[in-house]
Amino acid sequence: MPRLERAVITNNPITVAFAASPLGRVLVAATAAGLCAVYLGDDDATLLAALRAEYPAAPISAGAAPGAAAAAIAAYLRNEADLPPLPLDLHGTPFQQRVWQALQAIPRGSTRTYGQLARDLGLPVTAARAVGRACATNPLAIVVPCHRALGADGKLHGFRWGIERKRALLALEGVLLPEG
Repeated sequence: MPRLERAVITNNPITVAFAASPLGRVLVAATAAGLCAVYLGDDDATLLAALRAEYPAAPISAGAAPGAAAAAIAAYLRNEADLPPLPLDLHGTPFQQRVWQALQAIPRGSTRTYGQLARDLGLPVTAARAVGRACATNPLAIVVPCHRALGADGKLHGFRWGIERKRALLALEGVLLPEG
């Protein structure tokens, strides 16, 4: 799993919970303010190591707080329920924050290209690569739906959690992708 390009500087305590899903293991991490990470992967140890690398100064422990969010996300991934509104504690640059907000405005079952997202933000289409980088640093898989961002050709291009997981998430949401 690729690591984020930056470590978040915080010493706020983080609690974590894990859940099984059709896409593998889900790590959900929260501070007192809200969710700070949702990771997808194959095993808990790798996911926890990635969280520790992203939050090197924060005390991290298992806790009940993110358990309800983990259960809600797992139910969403089983297509049993819609994702409820969840409190977030997102850390990023102002540009990343703008991109992540734009991603949250994309409805389930819809997609946008990186260029369209750039235009939505009032930027030229040439900012598509910067938008893609902001998507790649999104720490909240599913909750901030970066899987709904596609290349200019309408195809899948990169996903921190793996292209097959991106394809599966879009299929779960009813998105039909072009062949090839």
